[in-house]
Amino acid sequence: MLGLIILVGVFQSWNLALSILCFCLISAVMTMGANIQWGYAGLINFGIMGYTALGGLAAVLVSVPPVKEAWQVGGLNMILCIFIIGLIVFTVRFILKKFEKSKKRNYTIAAVIIVGLIFLRLISAPAIESIEAVSPATTGFLGGMGLPILFSWIVGAFFAGALAYVIGKIALGLRA
Repeated sequence: MLGLIILVGVFQSWNLALSILCFCLISAVMTMGANIQWGYAGLINFGIMGYTALGGLAAVLVSVPPVKEAWQVGGLNMILCIFIIGLIVFTVRFILKKFEKSKKRNYTIAAVIIVGLIFLRLISAPAIESIEAVSPATTGFLGGMGLPILFSWIVGAFFAGALAYVIGKIALGLRA
């Protein structure tokens, strides 16, 4: 393996050889962690890939430059969709806090979620299609913020912390 990396460095570039070496080291560390958890402890932990996916998402959202054409054709509708999701969540929380436990409350929550998702789909579907139509071979998405990749570590840490908070909140809520 080392010989192949040296050949890549000699015939292509040392930057490419070092980036391949970095990917190999990262993969080796992740594989050792999964092997220890699955092999020795016998614990199947699918969270490894979830947190890895969050790290990849953070890297894309931070470092990829924004696609201006995609933002022009559907970006504002996608921001509106985020507000609609927040409105659905806050409405359900309001209903849970203000109404006592009953079938009527459950039906109301179900109706709010169903109507909200239908409304969300009506707004998001055309926006998604128009965003994906903007040079789908190269982008097909809104892009990120165009910042240096180092900032993605900070964003990834916040994503991981938020996910850990949600999981911890659920796990501690099950005890009660």
